[in-house]
Amino acid sequence: MKLIITIIDDQDVDKVMSTLTSQRIGVTRVSSTGGLLGPGSSTLMIGVDESQVPQAMQIVGELAAQRQAVVPYGYSASLPLASLVEIPVGGFSSFVLDIDHFEQV
Repeated sequence: MKLIITIIDDQDVDKVMSTLTSQRIGVTRVSSTGGLLGPGSSTLMIGVDESQVPQAMQIVGELAAQRQAVVPYGYSASLPLASLVEIPVGGFSSFVLDIDHFEQV
């Protein structure tokens, strides 16, 4: 058995959880704070058999991949110039851990 701990952007968490559960892959969302991906991230704990790790990671990879977004950019000077700038958003960090013992009551 494996435990996948995945930190993903809050914008992606609902679609990742929905897709995982539709594939009968158990997932738990844990409130989290910290700087691994910056503000606005969630931690998912995904418990799977070793054979399901590639499937779970493929779902996370497809639905939480880093992408470009256009956001307003303001220049703070005497003459403010408003423009748009393209920045990377999303992405994920995953850790796959071996589980020695699992018990569900």
